[in-house]
Amino acid sequence: MSQELPAWGPREDLVKSWTARFLGREEPVVEVDAANAGPADAPRQRASKLPPRIWELDHKLLCPVIGTCLSMPEVRALARKHGVIPESAGDYDAHVTVVSHCKSRNPVSEAVQKALDRQHALWVGRFAKAKSEAVARDLWNAALERGEAAGALWGAASCRAITPELTQQVYEDIHMLSHQVGAGVRADLARVARLEEEVRRLQAQLRRAGEKSESELAQRAARIRYLEKSLAMAEDKARENDDLRRRVDDLASGRALAELEQRLAASAERATALARRAERAEVLEERLASLGEAQRKLEEDLRQARDGRDALERLLLEEQDCGDCALHDACPGPELRGQRLLCVGGRINLQAKYRQLVEKAGGQFIYHDGGKQEALARLPELLGQADAVICPADNVGHPAYYQLKRHCKQARKPCVMLRGSSLASFADGLSRLAAGDIDFGAGSPLPFMPMAAKPVL
Repeated sequence: MSQELPAWGPREDLVKSWTARFLGREEPVVEVDAANAGPADAPRQRASKLPPRIWELDHKLLCPVIGTCLSMPEVRALARKHGVIPESAGDYDAHVTVVSHCKSRNPVSEAVQKALDRQHALWVGRFAKAKSEAVARDLWNAALERGEAAGALWGAASCRAITPELTQQVYEDIHMLSHQVGAGVRADLARVARLEEEVRRLQAQLRRAGEKSESELAQRAARIRYLEKSLAMAEDKARENDDLRRRVDDLASGRALAELEQRLAASAERATALARRAERAEVLEERLASLGEAQRKLEEDLRQARDGRDALERLLLEEQDCGDCALHDACPGPELRGQRLLCVGGRINLQAKYRQLVEKAGGQFIYHDGGKQEALARLPELLGQADAVICPADNVGHPAYYQLKRHCKQARKPCVMLRGSSLASFADGLSRLAAGDIDFGAGSPLPFMPMAAKPVL
């Protein structure tokens, strides 16, 4: 959500009654009115050297911070753990309930603060070093350009150097970014539709070409049989000519000998023409075989395009509210179950989208750009931390490719190689990895053997 929530009215009373019932209280939870709070309830009057806490933030930032920096499964789990929503509550109710509780200091807002600090510790540390609004603004703008808005949003919101002007810019930027993300998803779906139409057109063209080739092949086969019969007749004729030649030697008339030689030359030319036609028939057979191979390759490309489309659609559907949908249980996406997934290579500008897909599937995302900007010396450490590896083969350096391939084979670590760097290809790779359809490494599907906890960079 990209706008400040309006007054709830009856919904706020419902949330408070839920809170009272699940916490065993006789009266609903009463939030602290920050505008009328006294000195003891004014958290913004704390020492200015400390970073602001989430209940001290401008209320209009709470909705984008919780909606962007925490996943919906995390929000639901946190709300249910503290008993502020029932088990039957949907994503929207969980979101607005947590946002409402974060307007004041309470167990829910403190748990949200800890979760945000833990997940985005790197960005919190970066913004903590900002000594002025200008430095914090530069960090925020750079993060937006790299597509790392989630962590940077919490880092900027919890920065000591935050000002009302910078708060307004962050709010405006994250509001417009939500529109751009939605437009990008729609563009990807439109592109998938165009690709499907192109595949159908190519299939029809290939089918027509195959039918034409079969017809031509049948005609050429009939022609070859005719030529073979003609060749046999020509050979018989040549043998007769040999007999005639021997008889010509005995003839005394020079005119008869000349006529026989002309007939023999004509027969030789016909035999040569038949041989050339037979060679052409062989060339046509080879071309037909190559067309069949091209058809099989197109069918394989179509299958991979459909798999990528289906995987991306499943992951995109998980972002919608499917609580009342009859097909909700029939369209699950891949489940990585907390495994650490290292992505080597791919498009740097899609790194945030890769991360969203991995986290939406329940995994932890680690990234290395394959040697474009990051040092290859860091790759072995990341490979050691990862439970599985995924690599867009069309957008990775050769040294990084061979290094991860050698590591995965030696360590028997699951690895999936992608033919493309698009979101559809990445979603298909996640589905393959979750199903155990890997290119090399361990032979068992996810979940893998449990490993000791490792830090995720």
